[in-house]
Amino acid sequence: MKSIEEQFDYAGNCMNELLDQLNDDDELNAGAVLGGALTALVFRIIVSSPDSSTAIGMITTAMASGARIAAEYEEFEADGDDGIRH
Repeated sequence: MKSIEEQFDYAGNCMNELLDQLNDDDELNAGAVLGGALTALVFRIIVSSPDSSTAIGMITTAMASGARIAAEYEEFEADGDDGIRH
């Protein structure tokens, strides 16, 4: 069985691959793709959480993690290293 961290990374990598595939489709709008994906994820978090506090906590944690990863990505990109993928 994979560790929680491995499962987290696996799910994130799968989501990134799916978003890349959808964004490669010239007939799809990137904003619509991201909005639809985010809406689906928020829905799943809410309906699978035992209570609203748990859902809000998970969403808040995900937003903080995403902001941290984006800051790291921008720092690496500024250094000319575009091989980082999260």
